Amino acid sequence: MATALTNPAPPAPDYPEEQHMSRVNVLVGTRKGAFIYTSDARRESWEISEPMMPGWTINHMAVDLRRGTPRFYAGANHWAWGPSVARSDDGGATWEQRSPGLAFPQDMGLNIAAVWHVEPGHAKEPGVVYAGTAPAALFKSVDYGDSWEPVEAITRHKLRHLWGPTGSVGDSSLHSIQVDPRDPQRLYISISSGGTYLTENGGEDWDLRSHGVVVTTPAAKEILAMIVENFPQPELPPDVDPAAIDEFHKLLLDPKNPDRLWGQAHFGVFKSERSGKDWQDVTEGLPSFHGFPLAITRRAPDAVFVLPLEHQRDNFRVQPGQLAVWRTCDGGKTWEACTNGLPGPHDYQSAYREALSTDGCEDEGVYLGTTNGEVYYGAERGERWQRLPGTLPPILSVTAVEIP
Repeated sequence: MATALTNPAPPAPDYPEEQHMSRVNVLVGTRKGAFIYTSDARRESWEISEPMMPGWTINHMAVDLRRGTPRFYAGANHWAWGPSVARSDDGGATWEQRSPGLAFPQDMGLNIAAVWHVEPGHAKEPGVVYAGTAPAALFKSVDYGDSWEPVEAITRHKLRHLWGPTGSVGDSSLHSIQVDPRDPQRLYISISSGGTYLTENGGEDWDLRSHGVVVTTPAAKEILAMIVENFPQPELPPDVDPAAIDEFHKLLLDPKNPDRLWGQAHFGVFKSERSGKDWQDVTEGLPSFHGFPLAITRRAPDAVFVLPLEHQRDNFRVQPGQLAVWRTCDGGKTWEACTNGLPGPHDYQSAYREALSTDGCEDEGVYLGTTNGEVYYGAERGERWQRLPGTLPPILSVTAVEIP
């Protein structure tokens, strides 16, 4: 049963009576289960669900609106019961966690350690859903996640042996999947320490699209030079980066301009205007080159959001006392800190790669989940923030969606 909790908010404007108003769901994955926040499109008061799938680690959640009834997905993982792509057709009240076919081919000798990302397919391909795992692999379903099969061209990719130690949850994870809204055959994926790839024929062939990343931030260049000098580099093909500059922590396609890609990498924030054929370092103006989450507005006006973390001080990797979401509204030329309503000073928090999201509403909202278990809603594209009710387990993912 949902517990109704209301946040203080500015006085509501007078709205005409409406027979129907869409709702906003914010799906939150944590180390100990999932939660769903619900509000109407005004987003003035929120209800939070009871814990769902308690004890399961929920790396990512998604909503599929291609059916009459929305289907919720969760990349759900358990130390004893293993990985699954859980599905719910009743708003999260019940979940089906059996995931037949979600496994490496037996001859590869690999086991899935975790499901990292779930992505509904193109509107022209009803039933198609994708899942990314660790060790890195791409799986496809054609029945809305009820059964799965590996995408062989990625599972057996010729560069697989360079994607980090297999079998480790943190290494060699396929963490980002992006479907081009213009063409169901065009699909991007990004792999930890393995680069970003594009297919233009539905997964039969994959083109590496991250080898054009060039770091320009002085602090990041210094660390990269040290890595290359002091650590032995394997013999690599000419288009593979030896220092893993192309290790994106998160990759997103801009739905307003599908040729534009954004990547939050280990060594900076990068943008491509040509489908990853080349990349521009747009880190200048941010307090740090390091970070994990990334979010983009789904409608105009354009805005991109990141959460920079300290990198150079003894692996601190939190925000230094003031929680701040940084925003660019001019394609990375300038950045500004959005802090109105966020805690600080003396507030040391962090956020994981899936912990930023936008809701796509007309007056677009931004959502942040922290490793301290706090969820924040940023109205008017992050102009003013309020904390949503509850303190949750460490948050791994936040997915916001407007449901008609």
